[in-house]
Amino acid sequence: MNSKDFKHILDQYTAGQPNEQLEAWLDAMEDKTAFDSLSPEELQASKDATFRRLQHRIEHKRPVFYLYKVAAAVALLIVAGYIFKTTLLNLVAPHRKTYATSVEGKITKQILSDGTIVWLKGESKLVFPVKFGGPERAVTLDGEALFEVTKDVNHPFLIYCGSLTTKVLGTSFNIKKTGQQVAISVLTGAVSLNGENILIEHENAVYSEAQATVTKGHATREAVHELTKGTEYDMAFNDASMEEVIQRIEKKFEIDIQTNDTTIANSLFTADLTDQSLNTTMEMISQALNLEVTIKGRTVLMEPKK
Repeated sequence: MNSKDFKHILDQYTAGQPNEQLEAWLDAMEDKTAFDSLSPEELQASKDATFRRLQHRIEHKRPVFYLYKVAAAVALLIVAGYIFKTTLLNLVAPHRKTYATSVEGKITKQILSDGTIVWLKGESKLVFPVKFGGPERAVTLDGEALFEVTKDVNHPFLIYCGSLTTKVLGTSFNIKKTGQQVAISVLTGAVSLNGENILIEHENAVYSEAQATVTKGHATREAVHELTKGTEYDMAFNDASMEEVIQRIEKKFEIDIQTNDTTIANSLFTADLTDQSLNTTMEMISQALNLEVTIKGRTVLMEPKK
């Protein structure tokens, strides 16, 4: 790849256009030493592309002098080789796919760009875009996972698991692939299997890949408890202190909740926040306790309404 072609490909990425050649190159990057394989022209093209994307992301948010100061600093870090693979991918190719894995005996939580929460179980792998784009939100699962999908009627959520495609708008369910069988248990909402069979709340099914058949059943309370064990899925509270509620919300959504009034932590709260997005969760708390809630990135501020 000559410097002219390399720069053209990076320009396509900054415009949001995928390129398999660059993706293959990026996938080969495991650490900062990968920059050593670039020619001076390629390294300059990489720096310029990242500089442009950084400019686009922070323009209108900071003073001009700060914009160029930050962008220049990041560009220098790239030249020095201290920006690793993930950072470069997120800046240059936010639409590309990445993955998360789990190991036997442990649960790995992954929060997707739309707020969907996935708990991977056993030896499983989830492939997903760094940032969802287009009319559908599609992921690929190999193994088992509990999904709590953020509701979005305009962008259906698709899970490809073997030869089974599960489609949802917003719901929670568990999928487990074992051999040539895929087991699905719906906790809330409804899903469709390969565009035909519909499963609703508290129903389960086993899909046989060999026969392409679906066998339905009903999930017991004990089975549901087993599926959600070890996750932060259950968010039902009954006269719980807000201190406990805050801690559990922080852990589930991986956020930091700040309060400027000590009386908030001592308040009691009763509500079922299970299968609710962060925004809905905070709105329910706001209405119940008459609070003003402000969400800024991964920080949430709660204070009494004036």
